[in-house]
Amino acid sequence: MAKKKLLIAAVIVGLFAAALLYLYASQIEQEKQELIRDQVEVVKAARNIPAGTPLSKDRITTEQVPERFLPPNPLLEQDLNIYLGTPLAVNVEEGAMILTSDFSVQEVSRTLSSKIPPEERAMSVSVDQISGVSGLLRPGDRVDVLGTFPIGTKDQVVADASGKAGVGYVTMTLLQNVTLLATGQQISDVPTGEGQAQQGGSYNTVTVSVTVDEAELMTIAQTRGKIMLLLRNREDVEVSTVTKRTLREVMEELEIIQKKRNERRKKPKKKEKPTLEVIAGDR
Repeated sequence: MAKKKLLIAAVIVGLFAAALLYLYASQIEQEKQELIRDQVEVVKAARNIPAGTPLSKDRITTEQVPERFLPPNPLLEQDLNIYLGTPLAVNVEEGAMILTSDFSVQEVSRTLSSKIPPEERAMSVSVDQISGVSGLLRPGDRVDVLGTFPIGTKDQVVADASGKAGVGYVTMTLLQNVTLLATGQQISDVPTGEGQAQQGGSYNTVTVSVTVDEAELMTIAQTRGKIMLLLRNREDVEVSTVTKRTLREVMEELEIIQKKRNERRKKPKKKEKPTLEVIAGDR
């Protein structure tokens, strides 16, 4: 009988120990999951990067790191494109995490967010070779934005090539004198890094600086029609009266439009008035 009691007691103690072991293992696993949750992709040096070297993709690698273990200013993978081509201000050893503070204040000032004027926002717009001025736009350029939209008004519908009723269109100036913050991923009009030097003429988006109201207007315009960018002379800041033209109006006014163009081309340029220089001599 005593042996039976001892056996029962041993079984109970064994079960209690197993339960404690299970609880301990569960606690360890829970702590492990808490340590590795909320991971973010950070940028690290794939090899030694000397100070003054532009950051490029062949010199870096990325790694998932728990957010709780991050320093105050890590360079995140999602922000990498902003810093590509920017020279480092300090030496970074292989395997070390790259920090935003590793770049000089002067170089960091070239980031996109620092270029946005107060009370405006950066907005990217899709363009192609035609609407994007054949890839010739550069950050800092100013453009006007035209929008073309289909209209169904009967008196504005123009017959197509087969003579059947087609679709009418209206084109209007949406915004004027808009500053380009970036073309593609290039945010400087002077190539300063390996990544930026090869991007000229190759982009399918441009980033413009607009107010929130203007961003709403642009968003609607992109979803309901097609936009076109008109490049301005950098010294031309005049804003003209906003007008709109339908396809029918353009066809009816072709002669007038052409006549005005010819008159403008024949108009002589203003000549500078000669200045009279007076030289004072001894009396």
